[in-house]
Amino acid sequence: MKLSIEQYQNYLKETEPAERAVSAKFDLNQAGFEQLATALIDNLQELLDEGRLGFSSYEATAEPAVKFSLEMSPVNLPMVDFKKVNQFFEDETALVPLKVYLVTRSEFINVSKLHIDLLGESDQGLSADDLAKMLAEKYAIIVDTFKNPPAPKPEPKPAAKKTATKKRTTKKTTTKKAAAKKTTTKKATTKTTKKATTKKATTAKKKTTTKKTTTKKTVAKD
Repeated sequence: MKLSIEQYQNYLKETEPAERAVSAKFDLNQAGFEQLATALIDNLQELLDEGRLGFSSYEATAEPAVKFSLEMSPVNLPMVDFKKVNQFFEDETALVPLKVYLVTRSEFINVSKLHIDLLGESDQGLSADDLAKMLAEKYAIIVDTFKNPPAPKPEPKPAAKKTATKKRTTKKTTTKKAAAKKTTTKKATTKTTKKATTKKATTAKKKTTTKKTTTKKTVAKD
């Protein structure tokens, strides 16, 4: 099946992707993965023959839980992220082949809880053997993480507060200003007292000289 990016996005904006779930139950071992791979491909092929966009799926609810799905997309993104597909293409009107991806969803597959692998193109034959190997590999990772979970990361320590340092700086500044004011007042008082004393002494000397001169002139006339 070939579609332009514009057609692919417009279709999924208006219509929910069709889901064909595998109803049979399989043991998650080598034989079970081979049977599951065939069932997933058969269900997806039905949708392609009908000309419908969608995916086939299988979900195992026993721990460790996992959901496998074969999804149609022009790029390695799950169909739920179809709005981002145009970011990977320059020409949104050119026809491109739809590809088929195995999407693995599990609490134990990785940090994002999702992994996607290319299986093939939708207009070519899909290999059940290749899909069975992918299913076995992904489930082995899930089981290993389930049995050996990673150690939790230590929580970061809270940063120390700096309130005490700010208070000490303010007190030192206030003390220096008060001392400077007292010193200035004392100097001003001393200068004023000295000037007043000098003026009084000069006035007294001038008055005494005038009286002596007047007495000498009166004695000469007799």
